[in-house]
Amino acid sequence: MPAQKDNLKPRRPGRPRGSKPDADKREQLIDIALQLFSQQGVARTSLNAIAREAGVTPAMLHYYFNSREQLLDVMIEERFLPLRAEIGGVFGDYPDEPVQALTEMVKKLATLAAQYEWFAPLWMQEVIGEMPVLRQHLHARFGDEKYQATLAMVKRWQEEGKVNPHLSAELLFTTLLSLVLVPFSRMRKDERLAMLTPEMIVGNALAVLLQGIGPV
Repeated sequence: MPAQKDNLKPRRPGRPRGSKPDADKREQLIDIALQLFSQQGVARTSLNAIAREAGVTPAMLHYYFNSREQLLDVMIEERFLPLRAEIGGVFGDYPDEPVQALTEMVKKLATLAAQYEWFAPLWMQEVIGEMPVLRQHLHARFGDEKYQATLAMVKRWQEEGKVNPHLSAELLFTTLLSLVLVPFSRMRKDERLAMLTPEMIVGNALAVLLQGIGPV
C-alpha cells in the first residue's frame, strides 16, 4: 500500500520549532550587522536589510534579536565594551606617564582597526554622521562617567606639567582617534591611500603627537 502523502503545507522558514539559538549563526548575524552599520550607518540600516544580507528571513533574525535596540545592546556588550576596555586599560597601565599612555593608545587603536574592519568606518559613521544612533545608545545605557574620568586624568596631567597646557582635554582624544581611524577608514575606499599600512598610520600619528608639524 503506498505511503500516504502528507497534506500539510511546508512550514515557512523562520523560528525552528523546539530549536535553540545557534551560537555560530548568532555571531554571523552580528558580524553582518556591524558590516552594514559601518557602511551606511546604524540609522539607515534596518533589520530587514541585515536579514537580506545574511540570506535569512526576517523571522529568523527576530528569533535571535527581538528588535534593533536589542541588537545594539548585544553589539555594545559583546563587541564595543571589550574594545573600549582594551583602550582604557592603557591608561590604567600608565596613570602617571601621559606620553607613554597616549603612545600606547595610538598603537592599540591601530591594532584594533586592523583586526576589525568595521571599527574605523563605524566610528566615522557614528561620530561624523548626522545620526549617531550607536553613540546615543551607548550613552543612554552607560552614561559618560568613564569619559569624564579620562578628561579629569588629562587635566591632572596638565596641572602637573606633564602635558601641554594649551591642549583642550575635550579635543585630545577625538584628535587621536581621528589621526588613526580616519586613515584606516579611507584606505579601504580611496585608491590614493591604498598603499598605507598600519605602521605608516601609527608613525604619522605619533609624529604629529610627539613632534608636531614644525621642523625637528
